[in-house]
Amino acid sequence: MKSIDFPPARRPIPPLQGFRLFTALGFLALAAPAQEFVNFEGKQTNPIRLSADGTRLFAVNTPDARVSVFDLTHPATPRLIAEIPVGIEPVSVHPRSNDEVWVVNEVSDSVSVVSVSRGMVVATLRVRDEPMDVVFARGRAFVSVGRSHALAVFDAGTREELDRIPLLGLNPRALAVSPDGSRVYVAFALSGNRTTIIPREEAPDQPGPTRIPDAPPKVALIVDAEDPAWADEIRYTLPDNDVAEIDADSLTVTRYFSRLGTVNLGLGVHPGGGQLWVANTDARNRVFFEPALRGYTHLNRVTRVDLTTGAATPFDLNPDIDYGVMPNLEARATALAQPTSVVFHPSGDHFYVAAFGTDRVARVDTHGTILDRIEVGEVKGATPDPRNKRGPRGLALHPDGSRLYVMNRIANTISVIDTGTRSVVGEFPTGSHDPTPETIRVGRGFLYDARLSGNGTLSCASCHVDGEMDHLAWNLGNPDGELQRLTVFRGVFPTSTHPAHPMKGPMTTQTLRGLKGMEPLHWRGDRASLLDFNPAFDSLMGAEPLGDEDMRAFKDFVETIAFQPNPNRNLDNSLPVSLAGGDPRAGQDFFRNTDFLVPGFGPVRCVSCHAQPTGLALPGFRITQHDGMDIVQPMKIPHLRNLYQRLDFDNTPGAMSLSGFGLEHDGSRAGIAQALSVPRFETIRNDETIIRNLAAFLLAFDTGTPPAVGHDLTLTRENLSSPAVISQWDTLEQQVQSSRIDLIAKSDFGALLFDRATSGSYRSDGEGDPFRSRHWVEERIREGATVTLMGVPVGSGWRMAIDRNLDGIPDGVPPRIPLVVRFRSTGDAIHLSWDAEADRAYAVDSSNSLEPGSWTPLATGIVSQEGAATFSDSLADRGPARFYRIRHD
Repeated sequence: MKSIDFPPARRPIPPLQGFRLFTALGFLALAAPAQEFVNFEGKQTNPIRLSADGTRLFAVNTPDARVSVFDLTHPATPRLIAEIPVGIEPVSVHPRSNDEVWVVNEVSDSVSVVSVSRGMVVATLRVRDEPMDVVFARGRAFVSVGRSHALAVFDAGTREELDRIPLLGLNPRALAVSPDGSRVYVAFALSGNRTTIIPREEAPDQPGPTRIPDAPPKVALIVDAEDPAWADEIRYTLPDNDVAEIDADSLTVTRYFSRLGTVNLGLGVHPGGGQLWVANTDARNRVFFEPALRGYTHLNRVTRVDLTTGAATPFDLNPDIDYGVMPNLEARATALAQPTSVVFHPSGDHFYVAAFGTDRVARVDTHGTILDRIEVGEVKGATPDPRNKRGPRGLALHPDGSRLYVMNRIANTISVIDTGTRSVVGEFPTGSHDPTPETIRVGRGFLYDARLSGNGTLSCASCHVDGEMDHLAWNLGNPDGELQRLTVFRGVFPTSTHPAHPMKGPMTTQTLRGLKGMEPLHWRGDRASLLDFNPAFDSLMGAEPLGDEDMRAFKDFVETIAFQPNPNRNLDNSLPVSLAGGDPRAGQDFFRNTDFLVPGFGPVRCVSCHAQPTGLALPGFRITQHDGMDIVQPMKIPHLRNLYQRLDFDNTPGAMSLSGFGLEHDGSRAGIAQALSVPRFETIRNDETIIRNLAAFLLAFDTGTPPAVGHDLTLTRENLSSPAVISQWDTLEQQVQSSRIDLIAKSDFGALLFDRATSGSYRSDGEGDPFRSRHWVEERIREGATVTLMGVPVGSGWRMAIDRNLDGIPDGVPPRIPLVVRFRSTGDAIHLSWDAEADRAYAVDSSNSLEPGSWTPLATGIVSQEGAATFSDSLADRGPARFYRIRHD
């Protein structure tokens, strides 16, 4: 294989703007704007790994939807030898051999099985929803499936799915295997910390504020679920499982490990097999009020589990920080925030952990002592540098222990650390091209840079993990605060203003996805826009607010983060016939078209407040305050696009609940039926059919990203006649015609883009006839070709299939070989030579270089010899001047 030269610079690609808006029957239908790049903010889990023999390095190029392969003949200077397209948002990679690589694609809900020698995907395994990692043990592949709380198991040879193991934990993500291969360990990324909510009806009153006379509202209370003081109210169990241990032979859960951490993003098994180490943060949401949490919301830790006894010992990665000092520049210069990856040295006497939030890698011994801190960013020490942040997310250690390879998620680069000198000795791009737009590149670091906090221990992403939620509630009220006046409405008429008390009580963490156009923000709508969160860099994070330009860059980035498809919808974006015991289509009809009475409010339809497509109220009617709505302080009517992700709270007596928080602003409602059981829904709450159907519809509520986005399908001679395969292919093409997606294909014979303007043809990325019929593609498959189809966002198909870097030259056109021309004269003749490998290069001569039409190809006298073409021309019988050119078409 040839090495690949990196370009000298990366050109930002601005997204296309514009959308279509329609109004009908009180709801909106929003057609997605065409964009060359859509940001799904993929959650890299194990994005970089080595082959067993240490000769190859594999890394996901998440924004470019590819896996990169590097030759490690010289471990200090990896050489890029292949870049292979996979699914959308690849987040983990694991080589089964030097040639076979499994890549986990978060948005595509798939695993791509890649052949390096063929340079392509040879099989696609469907796993839903949001697969995160893959490991191999006992001839089987284990894939964590985040939203489904399960572990999918495949025969690694036949790729047949063998089992799906349900797990009692929230969002399984990082995986690890015991040295003997008998056990697989699964970390629950968002496991919680055993905190839950006491509804406001049962909670004690808040203390009075210090600066204003107004009594605080009646609010819920965050408690430890095992606090005996609340045993009568909490009759369900929160297991708080952080890691599951799986028997790789029997495919059963042998035990769970609890109380390890709140957010668990990395796992490492000691080479001797006796210890498991978990990289985690531990949330302090049992501490109330913003002033008490300022600069101290989380502990950043690694937790050691004794695999013989099960005993867990946490170690603080910042043991010497004085959280009472703010700002604390000395602490910020050494802090280790948001640990994400753990990898052991072969000796077993120490390991490395990536501090994603502070651009550092720590070397830690097996007693939890920090031996070294290694900076991977350009700016060292206490100074934040969010615009150039690296974001170390994954680690891979060379088998001889001499080199540590660090995947930098935000910079999309790989740093090489010399483990002897404990210093970065090189950094290079993850791939030869990065399509990330400048808006994302510049603004992303502001979400994740913990050095923007007073002591370097927290960032916005400490709670908004990967731009999403930690599934906790926090009481960030302020007893020393002032009243805020918010414009609200009664019925459909805006009132003047209503007071919003600074002691607002518990509020669950909200996702940062899909915020553009959703203003005002926060549960109470008390932030006019993202710019109004700037004071939190001081009041909550303990540092200086951002400058105006930086805050605008942060806002612009956050507004790019898109929702992933709702997995409960059909591939064609229609609603299923049945879901969770209800009829979602009947539920949609009720939601849109049926009036019901809200006491003291009048007849309404669901869509009257929850306008489609987002479920958010129309602008100007988004904040409400009404006793009939069971609301005691102003609240923003919430959107409904990620409601399906917030249903893991079960407060039924005797239940085992994966989360301590559910629906409503404080998380006190367990499930849709319970949320609809309050007095405001008196006229429908006892109609089980209506409630089941509404719940089914809300479970499948459209996120704005069609289910066909990311859906990938590998076609071979063996499966081409399958009705299920043909049906999926037909549906993907139909979705193109409906302008919901673009459809691309990658194959042995190049890449294709389904062209909606030519009645079903596929445009090729190669030379010659640019269009291929579906029949032509099918014939190639019958002849033995492999083709992987994939739906991609509208507007990104050209970049992802035809012209990767948008330079105007299709990717399948052979690259021009640089032409080197040599000239010499012997007095009576001139001699020209050029590289014979340069395609379509030939010599021309002319007696007048100013006349383009006078150039004549030299048809004779050209000799090819030893990789060069040579031409000699006698000067006899020539005029006073002669001109020569080597043309290169």
